[in-house]
Amino acid sequence: MEALAKLWNHVAIKAAALVAGVAVLYYGIRFLLPLVFPFLFAGVVSVVYYPFLRRLCHKTGLWRGRRKRWLLVLAVTLFYAGVLLLLSLLGSYLFGQGRSILLNFPFYQARVLYLLKNCCGQVDGLLHVEEGVCYAYMEELFGSAWGSSLTGMLPKVTTYSVQMAQRVFQCLFAIVITVITTFFMVQEYDEIREAMLRSEMGRKICRIIVKSKETLRIYLRAQGWIMLLDGTLCTVAFLIIHQPYAFVLGPVVAVVDALPVLGAGLVLLPYILFLLLSKKTVQACVLFAAYVGCILIRQITEPRMIGQKIGVKPLYTVISMYIGFRLFGIVGFLLGPMGVLIGKEVVQVSG
Repeated sequence: MEALAKLWNHVAIKAAALVAGVAVLYYGIRFLLPLVFPFLFAGVVSVVYYPFLRRLCHKTGLWRGRRKRWLLVLAVTLFYAGVLLLLSLLGSYLFGQGRSILLNFPFYQARVLYLLKNCCGQVDGLLHVEEGVCYAYMEELFGSAWGSSLTGMLPKVTTYSVQMAQRVFQCLFAIVITVITTFFMVQEYDEIREAMLRSEMGRKICRIIVKSKETLRIYLRAQGWIMLLDGTLCTVAFLIIHQPYAFVLGPVVAVVDALPVLGAGLVLLPYILFLLLSKKTVQACVLFAAYVGCILIRQITEPRMIGQKIGVKPLYTVISMYIGFRLFGIVGFLLGPMGVLIGKEVVQVSG
């Protein structure tokens, strides 16, 4: 009886610790992460970037005194300038493609209306009603919906414009704080590390940071390879069916494929349905094959590339992705496996 009581107490303590850890992780990500994200991002950049620069320039005469300080300033400036340049090129490319889509919008609208008219004609035949009744009903339905949406759009546009201006200002302010924090962190990287190593708690935090750094490297590499494979497969499929925006839709599908449940189907399945209704069966089969390929790539490759290398079983990886997505959306899905590993490392270090 005494042994059973001890076992029960042990299980209860572990369960309480698990519940407390999950609660701390949940509320930390939900409320604390938005407040400390600029500093966290700057810390990640410093932890990853500083050792690389040290290995690159340690044997030269630049890694000492004022030269080292100016080298770090130049390196951080070049890093964020490169990020800004990549985002600018990506935005310019997407803007050009969006402009092309808007210019060709009447053509696409005509194709959709033609397809809708044919479908409504088939429905009229199935229901044995007068030809054109279904299309007239759909036209009236869409017309009333469009009119009501325009009526309620103007007040929302004003509200959303103010909110958007506030969000833009907040983002710009956060970017400035992140860049400034990165400058200070790389300048004082060695001092911060030495101060942390003087205490037991600091050493534990350093161990967690080292493990998290390795996890981040493995995770980003795995996601990058999976998205590259998905994007290449979908781009080739769109090129085969002569889609003029193949080099836009392919990467878009690769990014959307990170979403659980639907994944690539969020883009490909409506497109496949549209092709089937347009009686383009061969093209629909090509896209369906690409969709199946995306599913196989992510569902088979992702747990193995991430789980086996970072010490988390594939089942736990999938569970963490699902729970993270349900709680925090896309951000939770991407950070789910990392949260599990960091929590595991924290428990091991504390134990």
